[in-house]
Amino acid sequence: MRSALMVIAAALLGVSFAQGTGRLALDPVSGTVGTTVVGTATGLAPGQEVELVWMSADASWNVGEGTFHGVVAEETRSVVGTGTVGDDGSVDFEFVVPDDYGYVHNVFVESGGEQVARQGFTVAPSLSISPTSGPVGTPITVTMKGVGYRFWESVWHLLYDGAHTGWVSAITTNGTAVFTLPATGEVGLHTLQAISGTHPVPYLNQQQSPNYKPAVPTVVSALFEVTEGPAVAPSAPETQVLGRDAAVTSQGDGPSLSLDHGSGIVGSPVVATGAGFPANATVELMWSTVTGNRISGAGWEEVESSLASVDTDADGAFTLTFETPDDLGGGHTLRAVSGDAQASVAYVITPSVALIEPQIVEPGGDITITIKGVGWTQTANIYTVLIDNGYVGYGCGFNSQGDVTMYLKAPGRVGTHFITIYPSIYQGEVTSPGGPSTPDANATFLQLPMLNHVDHPGEELPAFTLSFEVRAP
Repeated sequence: MRSALMVIAAALLGVSFAQGTGRLALDPVSGTVGTTVVGTATGLAPGQEVELVWMSADASWNVGEGTFHGVVAEETRSVVGTGTVGDDGSVDFEFVVPDDYGYVHNVFVESGGEQVARQGFTVAPSLSISPTSGPVGTPITVTMKGVGYRFWESVWHLLYDGAHTGWVSAITTNGTAVFTLPATGEVGLHTLQAISGTHPVPYLNQQQSPNYKPAVPTVVSALFEVTEGPAVAPSAPETQVLGRDAAVTSQGDGPSLSLDHGSGIVGSPVVATGAGFPANATVELMWSTVTGNRISGAGWEEVESSLASVDTDADGAFTLTFETPDDLGGGHTLRAVSGDAQASVAYVITPSVALIEPQIVEPGGDITITIKGVGWTQTANIYTVLIDNGYVGYGCGFNSQGDVTMYLKAPGRVGTHFITIYPSIYQGEVTSPGGPSTPDANATFLQLPMLNHVDHPGEELPAFTLSFEVRAP
């Protein structure tokens, strides 16, 4: 059965599979990205020109219209070595394990499109940090290589000093995840450890699970030393937002509507310019949004309301500056209407931190955080919060039209503390290659901080790092 499946897979790739014609030995058979591997193929026809082919995948998030469905992947192949078979029927190769997804990869020896030998190589995940020391607040860049894309291989959970921080994936970044955390805690050594598993919390005895692979470590870790010195403060929240998209213009014949930016945070100015409308007429600017929620059972709907009105000049043109509405994050339609004349464009609201106060608080005192522009889709309607790299919970912005206001208590330890805010996934089907036949959204990584948020599915969303000081009364 297994051989038959190999033949089918090879046929789909446009190559044939010659069973048992040769053998390929790799030394070593597992290692991290960058490992040098020596391969020897034997039992081949002398004089053949052969290629050593590394099999992998082109993986991506499966995101629908506001919905999340896990991961999809297509098989890929790349040549990592070439050679000529000697008189003894053997050929040697040497290659370096590429920057790629982790876990098992097929390695084939091919001649003229025919697979003549094969072996498997396991890419083991690894973790490194930079720098390895610094005062509290120092940004720690964490790099994980060899993260997988299949169901039981695509998620790693990070712990900081034993506190659950969040999860890491590398679906759209080809197996490499890079993210930054602030150094927190007292002066001394602190442990960062990544533990494999798709479950909502780390699976601590992976070596006893049915999915355990001996060549793959279940925990990778590093030590960071917090040193004496002034705390390193994060940049101002307003500098941590996404950049604004370029200007947008309506399509089609007739009147036109243009915006000087295609996106922005709540409150950011937008200049709207219209042309081709009736002369000396009033133009109504209509704004569309979504209202409702996923909890009450009443559902949600798209609604439209008047944002502003403006009069055209003798040529039927107008210019109006308005502030980005305090509304849900994501796409909105702005429609300019005057009688039968109309034009529309899309505008995207992106998240921002509007408030963190107070900046100085007594032990156990109250802290208020407000995020604006939180979205409504399954991949954008929540933000998750950590205090000193320990996961606290999430806030949802759907029912409150993009406003997420959270009330937290300050830690008891005097000193500088850090709040980090990450996008996540609220709900959805979690299916991927190698996953269970029945999607199980309750046994996955949903509603947890996505630490390498550049890999976030669907919308591009920012993360935020904030700080405050606890002082004794």
